[in-house]
Amino acid sequence: MARGGRSDRLLGRQSWRVEFHSRLRRRFRCQRAILARTMNFRQLRYFAVLADELHFHRAAERLHITQAPLSLTIQALERELGTVLFVRTRRRVSLTESGAMLRADARAILDRVEQSRAMIRDLEAGTIGQIRVAVTPASSLLPFFPSLISAFRASHPRVRIVMKEMTSKDQIRGLQERDIDVGIMRNPPKKDVSDLSFVKLLSDPLVVAMDRRHPLNKRSSLKLADLRDEAFISYPRQSGIAIYEQVTALFAARGFAPNIVQEVQEVTTLIGLAATGFGVAVVPSGLTHIRVPNIVYKRLADPDATTEIHLACREGEPSIIISTFRRMAQSIAGKRRRKSPTEATK
Repeated sequence: MARGGRSDRLLGRQSWRVEFHSRLRRRFRCQRAILARTMNFRQLRYFAVLADELHFHRAAERLHITQAPLSLTIQALERELGTVLFVRTRRRVSLTESGAMLRADARAILDRVEQSRAMIRDLEAGTIGQIRVAVTPASSLLPFFPSLISAFRASHPRVRIVMKEMTSKDQIRGLQERDIDVGIMRNPPKKDVSDLSFVKLLSDPLVVAMDRRHPLNKRSSLKLADLRDEAFISYPRQSGIAIYEQVTALFAARGFAPNIVQEVQEVTTLIGLAATGFGVAVVPSGLTHIRVPNIVYKRLADPDATTEIHLACREGEPSIIISTFRRMAQSIAGKRRRKSPTEATK
């Protein structure tokens, strides 16, 4: 008896495995059929609605069709799958085992398709996505920049902003190599940039950063020519920082070259050294927001002692997100231009 009982249990286990694998094969057949070229979205949608309602009349009403095309569609689907999906009697409609398996897959596919449609609509409308924005260190300190980023985030909460700190030179390369989408830079070059589009946002005056005890701090007005004999702290020429070339050109137009005694890469180091009396530095007004002991900033009276802030992107860029960001930057910068310029701290 014991041996017979063990044999029965073994046969039961084998029977269960056979049934389990049979169900898996039927499920995989249904999944493959969903991906087959003969399967279409309309069939899947009709099936899912009927599987929910289990009533041809109610399902047809939900689909806004008559019962005949619904019935024909389900029959065609069953022929393609090679299996019966519904048990139909005079009193009721019910799902077969294959139908129940297909129902879960069909609903998941339909939901995913609808999610994709919604995502594409939002993407085309510019309400979701990503924008990669590069900015020069000093430009990020101008009041318009935090206003722009805050306004864009508030109006586009589902758009991810990826910020990068880059020199103007690196921004040009980043745009051309599609590493960034938008650049906020100073004095963009005029050569080899035909594939890029530039919009002027602001004019940013140049100021002189110096130790508070420096004799030039006593002057009520200061010009570039007054700096002829001064020791300068500057960015390295090879750094790609646009203001280096501009300041050098301004001095050259006045007949002298700056006496550079120290080169530094970081703006905070530059301001910190100027505060020690190591030398003076000609910098954009945005850096006046960096406050360290003994530092003072003097506005230059020269009309050409100013830099231009531009927004750059690729020419013909189709992205709605980028064009929206560009328009918002122009609007916010325009409002700031209409305000009276703030004098640098003396």
